[in-house]
Amino acid sequence: MLEFYFSYCGVLKRLRSGALGGEMDRLAEHFFTLGYKRASAKIYLSRIARFSQFAATRCGRMPIHQDVVDSYLCTFTTDSPRIGAASALGHARRVAPERFIASPPKVDDDPDTPLLTFFRLFAQGART
Repeated sequence: MLEFYFSYCGVLKRLRSGALGGEMDRLAEHFFTLGYKRASAKIYLSRIARFSQFAATRCGRMPIHQDVVDSYLCTFTTDSPRIGAASALGHARRVAPERFIASPPKVDDDPDTPLLTFFRLFAQGART
């Protein structure tokens, strides 16, 4: 399906490589099915491919952890490209959720937790 948007062999090879390379045809079909204009779909696919190359250096073909996504988004110094990349990655998550690992929700955001845990363990040791 990528051939609908891109014709050069080198570009197709680059798009199909990386951490999300195997899903790029599905993503192209996704944009086609949703009725995205060709120019818009090409922009989204290019953004996803750029992330795919970034993720390949961090996790290879393994599922992509949220930390990789966050570190990629932090590479953008201004809001506009960061928002565009986040939007494109939202599509990738919907089309290929099996390629992403959701971060577990943080149960305890208290910065004093390690100290309190230490004292709790120390108190238990003193009683026994």
